[in-house]
Amino acid sequence: MKRKQYRGVEKRKFIRLEIPLQVTVFIIPEGEVAGGQKSIAVKSKDLSEQGICIETRHIEIDGVHMLSGSPGAQKNRLALEIKLIPDEKPIKAIGEVCWYDLSRETEEFMFQVGVVFISFESNGKEALKSFLKSQNISRGNLLQRFINRLRLV
Repeated sequence: MKRKQYRGVEKRKFIRLEIPLQVTVFIIPEGEVAGGQKSIAVKSKDLSEQGICIETRHIEIDGVHMLSGSPGAQKNRLALEIKLIPDEKPIKAIGEVCWYDLSRETEEFMFQVGVVFISFESNGKEALKSFLKSQNISRGNLLQRFINRLRLV
């Protein structure tokens, strides 16, 4: 896991941590509620308190497009199940696509999709904050140990 490096001016309030997590995505067409939709399994590229970037080759499920709603309608929403810790229940969130692009980091055809979180189920937001804090602290402790070793040499 590493911090994302950006060129230009960074406008985000929260730093995104590059971390590959298992994410299950359900597309919720406009006017519908979550439940009963088919899903796709994707990996996260990075994650923050406000959103997630997922990578996928499939942007459509049963004719419903992940990146936009029907003409003249609001965007489709995404129900996300994010597996923060392998053997624990995933956190559940609802989000909207705020940007997308084709990945330039791989030779394979892959979409990168930025999703902003709108809401969380039960204690999902707190679990996400706790997870991000633990990942950041772990990384900081490792970096601090490395710096301390350099000082000893």
